[in-house]
Amino acid sequence: MRDNSPKYALRKALVVTRTSTILDSVVEIDIGKRTDAFKGLTAPFNFPYLLTPSLYTLINAIPAMRQLRTVQLNNITLSRMYLRTILSSPHLIQLILNTVPLPKMSTFPPTQLRKLTLTMMFSWETVQPLIAHLATSLDYLELRWCGFLPSSQVQLPPFPCLRELRYHQSYTQSTFPDKGQLNELLRLASQVTHLHVTGHLHNVPITACQESLQSLSISTRMLSEHILGTKPFPQLVHLSLLLFGFADTADHRLTPSSFIRDHFPMIISFQLYVPWELRNHAMVIARSQRKVQALKLVINIREGMKEEEMTPYHPVEDPNEPLRCATLPAVLQILKLEVVQSHDELEQSATWCSRWVFDDVIPSLTGLGGTGLKSIGLSVSQQRRTSAGTERVLLRQWVKAPNDDWQRVE
Repeated sequence: MRDNSPKYALRKALVVTRTSTILDSVVEIDIGKRTDAFKGLTAPFNFPYLLTPSLYTLINAIPAMRQLRTVQLNNITLSRMYLRTILSSPHLIQLILNTVPLPKMSTFPPTQLRKLTLTMMFSWETVQPLIAHLATSLDYLELRWCGFLPSSQVQLPPFPCLRELRYHQSYTQSTFPDKGQLNELLRLASQVTHLHVTGHLHNVPITACQESLQSLSISTRMLSEHILGTKPFPQLVHLSLLLFGFADTADHRLTPSSFIRDHFPMIISFQLYVPWELRNHAMVIARSQRKVQALKLVINIREGMKEEEMTPYHPVEDPNEPLRCATLPAVLQILKLEVVQSHDELEQSATWCSRWVFDDVIPSLTGLGGTGLKSIGLSVSQQRRTSAGTERVLLRQWVKAPNDDWQRVE
């Protein structure tokens, strides 16, 4: 019997649903095939209903899965029965819908759902009733590359419990026809503490950030375009940036540092997504902030670190003298380096990262880390190729001893 045959799939579903130990151990369900590449942001997608015996058996068992916390559905069309069954699970916390045309529904069962992610969804008429039903209980909402085309003006409900909002907008299509809808969403979610915004906002400023906001994730391009205005954010304690640099200034390496220092004066935690060749710049930018004690560098590479280092297309850029002079000597205490690669040996990349740490970061007089650095963590991981794959991770940790020597922690 073939592994992909309907009979084999049904047999697996029956084993899961009829074996109590397996049924009680299921934490996450992922149904349908994920697509990484965009096929064009057009609506609607025509995906078939999956009325297979195996799927029917599995979904009907969802309410009985006592450890189930997350359901992700990809590129399928849901029936009313399936959606009602999923939502009625007394233990389900998070629902992720990835290009899933929803059925038209006006009533929904009681649900414990608190987190909702919508990716590449387009029919506001079917999404709006679900959002309205969940609005009072959601503490996490993510809209990723959606392009809603409502037949009338969008009416959003209040989100009194929402704490984290992730808003990823396509560069070619707005999430809502009204480009200022993000501000309306922020007004209705007055308790948001974590805001993540990526993509192109078409130069529409974000003006409705609340005083509750503590963590912000954006790109430096949004800073250069003054998307967040010119007023400081004194309440912010964490900032995460996609570091693209400033295109409207001659000294674009120095400007992000001073802009961040002036507009986010109280941040103590800093996360930067940078290419490998800008790691030194990232260190110096973080060191120039008055209160930043913890820095996390996230580096995504296709090949292993050795290939990135050796290729002439990725020269390492050293920070200029004005930027180095802006650094503070002993504020930064914790450095975390997270490297994610598609393939090649993790050990090879870890070796190159370790060499950079000992050659450029921790030397007592000239090191980019400064004299206050006490802990360095390194994580090198390989992305999963399939949803069923296992992510490989290699970890290393160093701490500064009382005699100022650095020791590796096993």
